[in-house]
Amino acid sequence: MTTIASARSAWNAKANLFLEVDSMRNADNGEVRATGDRAQEPSGKRRHRGTWSIIVAAVVSVVTFALGWLQLHSAERAVGMRLPDTMFGGYDAEYIASVKQLMDPKIMERYQSVHYFWDLLFPLAFASLIILIVRRFAGRNPLRWVFYLVAVVYAAVDIAENFALEAAFNAAGSTDSTATLASVLTTGKFILFVAAVLAFVLSFMLNRPSTINQKVR
Repeated sequence: MTTIASARSAWNAKANLFLEVDSMRNADNGEVRATGDRAQEPSGKRRHRGTWSIIVAAVVSVVTFALGWLQLHSAERAVGMRLPDTMFGGYDAEYIASVKQLMDPKIMERYQSVHYFWDLLFPLAFASLIILIVRRFAGRNPLRWVFYLVAVVYAAVDIAENFALEAAFNAAGSTDSTATLASVLTTGKFILFVAAVLAFVLSFMLNRPSTINQKVR
């Protein structure tokens, strides 16, 4: 009887030990799942904030571009000549002087509002939009740094063109150097704008292989 009782107590001790180990494993798994949920939650919030940032940047880009273009088009109609800002092939000092002669103070004020407001906001908003999209879709691809650089340089060149044109129009007589600088910046602005749009498109293309691999898995 003593042997049977000791065997039963040993068996009960082993059973209790197994139950404790199993409960500890379940607790560990619960902690791991909870930790995973907590880790995923901030990631989802960041993705949500990133989406809203892209939407806001896109809306600001479209609005500022549309209003700035309307102001330029209105000034062009009043002058009867193309404004330097819209000339991809560039211009010279004589062309700037010809446009300036046709501008009255009211048209000049309208033209300057583009340089000092709409065409300052648009390149900043558009560059931010490109950076946000590349950051969202290009992942860790090394080319993302090139895309970032293109967006930043585009904004810098577009803004510099505004001040160069203001200097050319406000000078007593537009010199060849100021006109040449403004012309080069205008051409560069269009080239960099196209490059920024290509960066936008390529960021999606670079993301496609990883997305397909995730679906396959």
